[in-house]
Amino acid sequence: MPMLLGTKGDDILKWSVSTELVACLKSKLALKWEQSPSGEAHSFQEKYLGSLREELGYEAQLTRELDALNEGIGEADSPAQLLPLQARYREVVATHFRRRRSVLALCGLCCELHDRVLAKALNFAGERMLQLGQGSAPGYALLVSGDRGRCEQTLKGANRYFLLHEEQAPRFLLFRRQVAALMQECGLQGGEVPIWHGSLRGWSSFLGEAFAREEPPAPENLLAALPPFAAAPSPQSHEPAAGELGPVELADLIFVQGEAALAAEALAAAARTMQAECSRDPFLQLARQTIGRPVALGRFGGWRLERSGAHKGELKLKEFALDPLVMTLRVLALQLGNRAGGSVDRIRLLQEKGFLDVELAERLLQAFQCIMQLRILLEMRGEDGSFCNPEEFSPETESRFRSALEAVLGLQKIGYQRLVAQG
Repeated sequence: MPMLLGTKGDDILKWSVSTELVACLKSKLALKWEQSPSGEAHSFQEKYLGSLREELGYEAQLTRELDALNEGIGEADSPAQLLPLQARYREVVATHFRRRRSVLALCGLCCELHDRVLAKALNFAGERMLQLGQGSAPGYALLVSGDRGRCEQTLKGANRYFLLHEEQAPRFLLFRRQVAALMQECGLQGGEVPIWHGSLRGWSSFLGEAFAREEPPAPENLLAALPPFAAAPSPQSHEPAAGELGPVELADLIFVQGEAALAAEALAAAARTMQAECSRDPFLQLARQTIGRPVALGRFGGWRLERSGAHKGELKLKEFALDPLVMTLRVLALQLGNRAGGSVDRIRLLQEKGFLDVELAERLLQAFQCIMQLRILLEMRGEDGSFCNPEEFSPETESRFRSALEAVLGLQKIGYQRLVAQG
């Protein structure tokens, strides 16, 4: 019996789903015990215990295999040796997902894989500098934003990297070139977006430029985009172009490798920038437009499908389902002064602050689970998780997906009301 998200610490779902699971099991056992002969009831109980032992055995086997793969990654002598180990790691993770359907488990394992491979790539970069007579690697801090920043790394997660150094670092350009090359060799980055690099002074300038170049939408366009319930045209992308940094992208920024003190200064600068910008009108306008993004449900409950091109008849899962949920949660968390955290943490934050009741919080957690499950299943088929075909949905999947989108619309209503109240 797969859990919706599994329980993680004091996760909201632990309050209901885990309790319901245990209560259901107790009820079935009590009913079976009352209505059946003792031998049959005992057999029924043994069946449950056998299933539990089987699942525990599977978890132990999974742990052993992942430990062996992690050891292999740690002992790899070259990027070429890492590639088959990563492929096998993802196969094991995908098999676990097919069995458990746990989004949190898959994301946690993929985050661990990402960080281990990234650490090896950075070590290789330092070793290569020494081999080429370029000296030792300078002090640095590597930050990441995107799926890994939200702890939502999947089999094909999308990330943006920022490499910082101290003010005096003459060897840094050499190191940066090696890092960029080895991240690609290790399969971490396709090279379409360059790694930002610079000193703390350059980072501060970059943060200011990120907001300075962000032009607020025209008032008439803003008003047209606000209602998230009407059939709206596809919005213009809020994602940053290559080499740029979008304002809300800072909310997903975390430290992954290098010197913690240097990273702390960079993250503190980003936090100060976000705090200052969140109260300014351009950011509030952008936030309102973000919350007004249309979802995959069109007029009269129909799907919002592509009308032409290679994906004709398909639905943009990322643009019309995942992005409206993730981006609205991000904006509302920023309004509460909270920068870090993933979607599940942000749902919990909003619930704890009184902006969501427990019922809507649980529906949003289930919505996140449903949409992410669809994305991961597409990635397992070799796709990027951006498009899906509603005709392939089972009746159960279609019902869950519709419920997920309705929960997103409910979140957008709350976000819209809050932002309008703030002017």
